[in-house]
Amino acid sequence: MNEKTHNKNKTCWFCPAFNFKGLVDFRACGQGTDANESDKEVFNLGECHRRPEVGQIGPDFETFETCPEWEKGPYGFQLKNMRVMILGIDGYLGWSLALKLLNLGYDVSGIDNYSRRGWVKEKGGHTIVPIATMTRRLIKTMDSMGKNINFREMNLQDRNRFRSFLEEVKPEAIVHYAECPSAPYSMVDDDHAVFVQTNNVMGTLRLLFAMHDIVPGASLIKLGTMGEYGAPMTGRPLFEGMFPADAILKWDNREWSLAGELTPRDPASFYHVSKVQDTYNVFEACKYWGLRSYDVMQGVIYGVYLDEFEKDEELRSRFDVDEWFGTAINRFVAQAVVGIPLTVYGAGGQKRGFLALRDAMQCMVRLINSPPKPGVYDVVNQISGIYDLLDLAKTVKSIGEKEFGLKVKIQRLENPRIESDRHPYEAIYKNLPDKFGFQPEVTLEDEVSEMFKLLCRPEIKRRIEEKVHVILPKTRWSGIKKDMKVIEVME
Repeated sequence: MNEKTHNKNKTCWFCPAFNFKGLVDFRACGQGTDANESDKEVFNLGECHRRPEVGQIGPDFETFETCPEWEKGPYGFQLKNMRVMILGIDGYLGWSLALKLLNLGYDVSGIDNYSRRGWVKEKGGHTIVPIATMTRRLIKTMDSMGKNINFREMNLQDRNRFRSFLEEVKPEAIVHYAECPSAPYSMVDDDHAVFVQTNNVMGTLRLLFAMHDIVPGASLIKLGTMGEYGAPMTGRPLFEGMFPADAILKWDNREWSLAGELTPRDPASFYHVSKVQDTYNVFEACKYWGLRSYDVMQGVIYGVYLDEFEKDEELRSRFDVDEWFGTAINRFVAQAVVGIPLTVYGAGGQKRGFLALRDAMQCMVRLINSPPKPGVYDVVNQISGIYDLLDLAKTVKSIGEKEFGLKVKIQRLENPRIESDRHPYEAIYKNLPDKFGFQPEVTLEDEVSEMFKLLCRPEIKRRIEEKVHVILPKTRWSGIKKDMKVIEVME
């Protein structure tokens, strides 16, 4: 596959500019039923929002390669000046994606209510890489890139304001990052658990109904998490959202096909439960209303580097290392820089899927460029490698010592989570490379080295030192409030 043209043969069926005028009845997710006999002559006919001069056309009228509204880009054919709305645009991923899309020529809009800034402040932390106010960010974006982001400060659940903004922009793709992304935060107490589930699940429902009423042809790229699947001790493969065509259930001397059914979920926290509920709500919305969506089961993101950040220091995205919002590799590097032993839980044999920030952004652009058909709910497991936590800590230790002259230790702590310290883990992640042409652009070692370069800068190191008290875990899944015991310190 030519990775730059993976979507060249997609037709008007897949294009968000194609407005169906005929009868399309999506009774089963991803499948259009036959029309009534009397409607056959108009079935699936439509018009192009962008090219009204072509008149009424069929959904296979042109391909992305032949349509003048699509042009070849670095990550496949892309719709010219495609209108992409990012929900949660102020966050680690949202801001990174906004800059990536702007640089590639997309028309970017977004909303945020700055919750992430507030949650980290609640913990007593701050972003280790300083970030500007949104006003300053927007000014710098215009100064450095010559492009504007259409931004509104608002909560996704502010129904009337959000719908008004959706009517104004009429996005052709919506990226949904506007959720609380922290498992530990959801496990603090009942207030935090209720907030996370209300914020995440109700916000997604508001979005789905708004899309149905205002932009039913837009493509939804919804951020899920690999944590929805859990880590089954049987070693059962973690398929990409649904069972494959050849999956069979055998029981009581009978067998059934599982093809196309959602795979079992075993969420790892109250946060992950909210993501599972999102999955079912998005799945049903595609089935009921013919919406189209990719559910992105994302692994753990790490890293600080994007080409776009290099245009100006004030364009960098946030970088958290506190116990609520700091992900494993990001936290390990920060600990190494300030001399805190790298923290693994229990035996450290927990396996997870990981992805560098710049590779995550590449994946999102490829998905935006390749919308599914109306009525289709599809899933990608967005990871580029699987590692256990102790091995990751050893990798960070090795790079810190060999390349940066640091003395790094590793410590095993009592596990605050309810999980096995060691487990089999076979995650399937073929859709991104096979269907969308994704190839990682960076190795784990190279990205960790980039992180050390930034975090070792004196002004950044000071910001870590100011917040060392929020790095080590204090939130137990059991609800008991006490520090974790050190099991072992490894030189």
